[in-house]
Amino acid sequence: MKRFIILVFAGLGFQAQAQDLDSLLNISAYTQESELQEQLNHATTVASGKALTTRETPGILSVVTADEIQKAGARDLTDILRLIPGFDIAQDLQFVVGAGMRGNWANDGKILILLNGFPMNDLLYQKNALLNHFPVDFIERIEIIRGPGSALYGGSAEYGVINIITKSTESLNGIAVTGAGGVSRDSLGRANAGVMAVQHGKNMSWDISAYKGKSIVSDQSYQNMSKRGPAQDLRRTSYADPVNMNLGLQYKNLSFRTMYDTYDVSEPSVKTSFQQYFATLKYDWKVAQKITITPQIMFTHQTPWSTWNKSTNAYTFRTQASRVTGNLLVNYDVSRKININAGALYYHDKAEDLLKSNHYNGSNYMNLYNYAVFAQGLLVHRLANVTLGFRYEKNSRTDGAFVPRLALTKKIENFHFKALYSEAFRTPSIENIVLAQNGKISPERTHVFELEVGYQFTPEMLIAVNGFSLNNHNAIIYANEEQMDGSFISYYSNYSKTGTQGIEAIYSIRKKKWYVNLSYSYARPVQGNTVTSYTISLSDKQYLGMLSHKVTLNSNVTLIKGLSLNPSVIVGSKRYTYTPNLGPPAEGTLPAYTLVNAFLRYEPASLPFTIGAGVYDLLNQRPAIPQAYDGDYAAIPGKSREYILKLSYQFNFAKK
Repeated sequence: MKRFIILVFAGLGFQAQAQDLDSLLNISAYTQESELQEQLNHATTVASGKALTTRETPGILSVVTADEIQKAGARDLTDILRLIPGFDIAQDLQFVVGAGMRGNWANDGKILILLNGFPMNDLLYQKNALLNHFPVDFIERIEIIRGPGSALYGGSAEYGVINIITKSTESLNGIAVTGAGGVSRDSLGRANAGVMAVQHGKNMSWDISAYKGKSIVSDQSYQNMSKRGPAQDLRRTSYADPVNMNLGLQYKNLSFRTMYDTYDVSEPSVKTSFQQYFATLKYDWKVAQKITITPQIMFTHQTPWSTWNKSTNAYTFRTQASRVTGNLLVNYDVSRKININAGALYYHDKAEDLLKSNHYNGSNYMNLYNYAVFAQGLLVHRLANVTLGFRYEKNSRTDGAFVPRLALTKKIENFHFKALYSEAFRTPSIENIVLAQNGKISPERTHVFELEVGYQFTPEMLIAVNGFSLNNHNAIIYANEEQMDGSFISYYSNYSKTGTQGIEAIYSIRKKKWYVNLSYSYARPVQGNTVTSYTISLSDKQYLGMLSHKVTLNSNVTLIKGLSLNPSVIVGSKRYTYTPNLGPPAEGTLPAYTLVNAFLRYEPASLPFTIGAGVYDLLNQRPAIPQAYDGDYAAIPGKSREYILKLSYQFNFAKK
């Protein structure tokens, strides 16, 4: 596979012709921009305090636009992430599906997901649930940092950041209605629908949206790890159902946003629910022409991981958690070439055991406090852009963490490079602290080196390759041990080392009527890994449940005006898992897979609606979703071929 990838990228490179492109500081080209240049030159602040293009920003960045999401007919966020280099999905527990990144299990508080600025990680464990959760048809843009984000975003962005921005805050000025349905084998695969209304005024703007979904996790038969009891038909015993409501108001520089989000997921024996409510108020105060001060207050209330036992009809875990956050950010454009942004943050977390079982060390309540200070400077120089920053964060229940960041980036006509060194950390969350072995848990620390080089051979063609080394120390790991009396004890403890090394390569060509994005990613464990729950004796070249090699191809062609076809292919290498067995679980291999998808979309120019139809997993390979650690859950059998129909209607308000 590696030889094939090298030959493909080499062949594509030899075809290209070199041409002069836009200069470093110009966002738009001197001539009309190509489709690719327009995408690359879009400015973003997700990896820095100042807006920079994707080739200048101090991070390995992927940006997915609304146009790409709609043309691909993405069913949910997992479809989008699987097309991003280094990303894959795996099971956590209770059929909650999370993300793996660069060959590492990353759902344990290592990836921060933001939805319109709200952190979606739960307060108890800092995890995320991805399968059929987020309203993809309302997304305007997704900005993904494939690398550490702790210096800017704190202790939940150790491996990366996924920043989701909906149309409610960007391009829509009217009413949009969307609906999607899927049929898998002889069952309803999913049924999702939403409505959004947005109006932009000179001083006052508002938006409101509502989204509801229903889906099965799989349509196959599932056997638990111990092989006790009959196999279960997941068409009847599994589901992943979201609800999301979002409201935003903005008057001049003052903005308010609130959001309600629920997610229910079920496996044969238990069902798990997540409920969360957010509200935030912030003000961009323009103190001077070059200085902006932004105070912000945010309130979060959650009831995550509420676990209902189907056989006893009772909760086995139900805890609510809340957070009040105060944040102050200062952005100072010292000159055209120097920018400084700095800030301070404080939050108070509180948890309450709703089952009154004295879960928190003999109490039903727990409190913790956290504060952070951070700063980052950017110098634009003819030799290189230099980004230097740091963050210090202290939790009242654990040790503090200091993380520096250094980045050298440069775009010189056709060529760009990035040399990045970052330290990152993972703050222990409420349940990590409560269940700490011997009552002591420390923050994780990660050291990451990244190097990217890229060349734009023509205005329509780009090749970029990056290598990374990610070393995680003091990893916070969950363990579950059986006692002499047959009971189990669960705890968290720090393990000395884990991590991966690897490469990622991207080839992109984008014309007015068609585009192709091709990527390859490879990762393998670092030497000296001590996290035994991530390993399996069948191979020392990849972690449990994680891919070693992945190839993606996402393409689109306009057949006639308004009608486009989007074929995509995802090739994943073999993976390893534990399989059901009478007695101790057995080790097993999940075969390599080739996911072939196709989506046809029609958008008539004279009518305000679009219609699309597609098929996912055309070859019916049904790749399983394994557990990414030794946690006593058998792999979820993959859903069979799914046929999708999508409809949308948009009415634009008259311009005033």
